[in-house]
Amino acid sequence: MKEENATSIEYFRDFRRVADLINGVIFHGKQIVRECDLQEQNPVLHDVTKKNDKVSAIENTPDLSVMVTVGKGKFLLMIQGQTIEHYVMPVRVLHEKGTDYYNQWKRLQKIHKEAGDLKNGEEYLSGARKRDKFYPVIHIVIYFGRKRWKAARKMDDLFRTEIFPEELKRLFVEKSLVIFEMRHFKNEEWFQTDLRQVCGFLKRTNDRTKLKLYIEENQKVFSNLPEDAYDFLAVMAGIRNLQLIKQKIQTEGGGFDMCKAIKEMLRDSRQEGRQEGRQEGRQEGWQEGRQEGRQEGQDEMATLIEKLILSNRISELLKVTTDKEYRNKLLIEYGIA
Repeated sequence: MKEENATSIEYFRDFRRVADLINGVIFHGKQIVRECDLQEQNPVLHDVTKKNDKVSAIENTPDLSVMVTVGKGKFLLMIQGQTIEHYVMPVRVLHEKGTDYYNQWKRLQKIHKEAGDLKNGEEYLSGARKRDKFYPVIHIVIYFGRKRWKAARKMDDLFRTEIFPEELKRLFVEKSLVIFEMRHFKNEEWFQTDLRQVCGFLKRTNDRTKLKLYIEENQKVFSNLPEDAYDFLAVMAGIRNLQLIKQKIQTEGGGFDMCKAIKEMLRDSRQEGRQEGRQEGRQEGWQEGRQEGRQEGQDEMATLIEKLILSNRISELLKVTTDKEYRNKLLIEYGIA
């Protein structure tokens, strides 16, 4: 979990991608926000309380916090990455937004107190003037999970609304969270950076043929990926072998050739399949020394290993080479037998 979180934060520290994320997810591909419109903020939110002359603070930290300028306005964007569903994410988001709004209010109070410019009772009670304004806070939850997000998207999803009259139900309704389901986003063409290819790659990791074709179609990008993008894909796709061969496929310019990495990985898997086929085989005909059975066993084993790697089932590789019954089960599962 820590590795996924670290690589996702590192990937989105590139503000070209953050601007691209905003333009793609919020503005549906319109180029509204530029990299120069972003300014990173301290992501640590302090909920400060004072009791019996003692000050305490509770920290709450989104993955990334960015001040965004759009025209004459500004808003704070908080980005939270999730590899698994968070059943009460609306509560967490509400707390983070509320904490930032509270801190904005307290800063206003301090400014006015130092200036001594709050004159009437309403201003003094509020700690602010009527014309004072806050900047909005927006959250984008980036979900990297393989299955669709089915957890709560807004607070009223967490209420038992069916037990209340319709007049009350209408008051409970809130706007849904902005949840960017990276593996299920239908319009990756809305992105202009390598975020487009990253989404496309992750969407196709369960289909070897589609993934290979997609990499070939986007060879210009995949043949020279930045290190943070390569690491992000290796970790999020769960293909650990990509990390093991990382140094082999580094380009002269310092990038990493994902096209070469996939070819290397598949070549290695075929070699393992041939070796396993020679040692054990899968059919009685091979055990009797027949050439046809031996070749079939080699091909099937190589195909099975490829599918396990691309299906993020790396941990099962050892078992299929030692457990014949389990290997046969997987061959049937993948439609190879």
